[in-house]
Formats: sequence, structure tokens, C-alpha cells
Amino acid sequence: MKPALRAAACLMTAGLLLNGLWAASPAAAHPMGNFSICRYARIRVDRGSISVRYILDMAEIPALSEKRAMDADRDGKISRAETGDYLAAITPGLCAGLSLAVNGSPVPLRQAGGHIRLAPGAGGLETLKIRLDWNAPLRQNRHPFTVDYQDRNYAARTGWKEVVASAGEGIEIRNSSVPSEDISRELSLYPPDKIPLQVSGARFSAIPVRAGSPGTPSPRRTEARDALQPSASTPRDAFTRAVAHGTLTPGLMAAGLLIAFLFGALHALSPGHGKAMVAAYLVGSRGTARHAVFLGLVVTVSHTAGVFLLGLVTLFASRHVVPDRLYPVLNIGSGLAVCAVGARLLYNRACHFRDEHSHLHPHPLEHSHSHIPKGPVTAGALLALGVSGGMVPCPSALVVLLSAVALHRIAYGLALIAAFSLGLASVLVAVGLAVVSARGWISRLPASGPVLERLPVASAALITLIGIGLILRAVT
Repeated sequence: MKPALRAAACLMTAGLLLNGLWAASPAAAHPMGNFSICRYARIRVDRGSISVRYILDMAEIPALSEKRAMDADRDGKISRAETGDYLAAITPGLCAGLSLAVNGSPVPLRQAGGHIRLAPGAGGLETLKIRLDWNAPLRQNRHPFTVDYQDRNYAARTGWKEVVASAGEGIEIRNSSVPSEDISRELSLYPPDKIPLQVSGARFSAIPVRAGSPGTPSPRRTEARDALQPSASTPRDAFTRAVAHGTLTPGLMAAGLLIAFLFGALHALSPGHGKAMVAAYLVGSRGTARHAVFLGLVVTVSHTAGVFLLGLVTLFASRHVVPDRLYPVLNIGSGLAVCAVGARLLYNRACHFRDEHSHLHPHPLEHSHSHIPKGPVTAGALLALGVSGGMVPCPSALVVLLSAVALHRIAYGLALIAAFSLGLASVLVAVGLAVVSARGWISRLPASGPVLERLPVASAALITLIGIGLILRAVT
């Protein structure tokens, strides 16, 4: 096997193995993602009353913001009194975000109970579950009636959204838009094989019937279930755990830095983080090892800056700017920037290729060898590609940063982020150097002339397609 082919095969094998390791390691702690706020409502109709059990399950990042609101004395500990005050403060707003109507007339809900529970999450952070119970009297005891329910709380947040409707003794539910049995067990278990539910409303008819008559469902004993048990099967990774060890020894810190470096390298191999873009640009230009290093470092610096920026937004502006909604915006911005650079390169290189072949050459193969490749390397293009390829931060890195702030280990957290960034840079720089070296090997092959002549145009087209892919992924 020729040296170039052997090197390419080794690179492909290593990439596939590392990609497999990355896919096997979870990227988020909460099953619905570090940014998620999941909502659940169980509407129960009995003779003479209607009740709503309402549950919120907040992942680590929104829970961190809520904990800051709970901690009124700023001592870093949440007391029972602070929990009670917080629950009393948020309940009216949450109730206002719900609407319950019977036969089109609003039904005022009265609070019948509430509870809050914090549970361990990723990186030393905690998740938060809030349970609220409301009920209201009903006068429709003999005639059928229609119930409408809508939940407008946290409408912009990602997460599992589920509504169920059940009936008590003497009531039958018909034509319901939601099931009577839940899937998530009151947000305690999220099935990994199901697309997250996105149900925020319900409509059904309730028919009063004689108790014990055929078709009357037996009452559910929902009170026996612990609605505030932690979410089951909550995955965590070694990177987010590195900052949260109880006692940090020099050995543990060194191991944590090594883990952060390896996770950064794996993150560089995940989709959409610059490696294909780096390769496409350098293979179609007169790129050197210096250009490869510069492009890899720009991607890394912009990625690290994105982690810090999103961390600041989460800590100080999460009530005004929804952090998880920034990810699609950043992805669209990244895709547009990559498309712009790729389209400009494609136009310039296509024009150059057309001019070079607008007249006949007596020795086309020799001519092709003397003009490979002709795509110029500009600092502006390198900078634009690097920033656009690294501007979308890694959620795990953000969790580590926020954990370091919460645990007062800011210096160690910054060191972990730096190690993560170095791992990211090492892979991207290695990809760039491999491409620059491989291009030199291929240029010496006998049949490489016509292929390399078209490489600048093909690589510019590939960069444009990568940008389009980023935009489509963000939109969907």
C-alpha cells in the first residue's frame, strides 16, 4: 500500500474509533438536556370537583438560576424557610400561566398543596422538581360538560411536556385529546426510545354516570406515587464529574485535567465542530502547517469564548434571555458565516478555473502540475471559518464552568475548560497538518494533476454545503 493511502486509512480508522467512543459517552446529565424544563399535568375529574397536579422538572442550568432566587440570605445553603418562601412566591405566577375552563367558563384554581425537591445532577449541580396541587369545586353533577386546559408556562423552553386526564368514581371521560395514563410516571422516567412529548393542552368531555355502572373507570390512587423522586437513568460523564469531587488532591486534579483534554479531543470529532471545514479549506488552498495551526487555534479560542459568554448569560440574564434558545441562533449564525465564506471562495475559484482553461494547452498534464492548487490563503477567510466553526459551545463545558462557580472552584474550573480547549485544538490542528501533508503526497502521484486542478473548486463547494447543513440542523 502506498504511504499516502496507508496514512489515510489510519486516519479514517482512528476517526471512526474515536467517534464511536464519543457516541457512547453521554453529553448531557438530565435526560432531556442540561437546559430543559419539563412540564406535567394530571387533570382529575370527580363528582363535585376537578383537580390538577402540576409538576415542573428543571435540569441543572435552569435549576441553578432558581436556586439563586431561593437563597435569599446568599449563604449558599437552601433552608426550609427559604424553600417555603420561594414556593409561595412562584405559585401565583405558575397558576396564572394555566387556564382551566368548564363549558367555556374559566374555573379558578385553589392551591391544595405543594413541595420542592432538589436532587444531585451533573458536575455537582442539582436538578429541581416542583409539585403543585390545585382543585376547584364543580356544579355540573348531573349533566355532561366539556373541560379545556392549557399550559403557557415556560413555553419557550425545551423539554418533555405531558398532560393526562383521569376520572374518579361516577365520572366517565370521552373524546379526550390526551390519554388517561402517563408515560413519564410524573416526570420520574423518560423513555429513551420515545421522541419527547410536546403536549401543553387538553380537551375532553366528562359524563356523570351512576357509580359502579359499566364503563366507569376506577379511581386512580395518584397520591401513593412519589411525584418528586429524581429522574431515573440520569446519565453523567467523567468530564462534568471532574469538578465535583469532594476533596481535590493533586492526583485527582491531574486526572481531571487529563479527562478534560480527552473530552475536548472527542468533542472536536463530533459533528459540526470544524474538522471537515478545516480539511476542506486547506485541501483546496495553498495552506501550510502554519495556516493549519492558526485555523485550529481560532476555532478553539472562539469555542472557549462561547462557553464563557453563555455562562455569563446563564448566571446573570437567564430570566431575560433563554440560554437554550441561543443554541439554534448560534448554529444559524455559524451556518450563514460558513456559507458566505464558502460561496465567496466558490465564486473566486470557479472564475480562476474557468480563466485557466479558457484556451488550449499543448501539454495539459504538465500545466496542471504547475498550477496546483491555486486557491489563495487569506487571514480573513481563516479567521471567519475559525470563528464560525467554533462559536457553538459544548453543553458539558458549560456545566463544568457553572459547577465551578457554584462550588467556589473557579480556578480549577477554568483549568478544566483550558484543558478541554487544548484537546479540541490538538485534534483540529492534527487534522489540518494531516491534510497539508496528504496534499503534498497526492501531488506527486502520476494521475493527480487533473484531480488537484479541481480541488479548490470542490473544497469551496464542500464548505458551502457544510454551512447549509449547519443551518438545516439548527432549523430542524
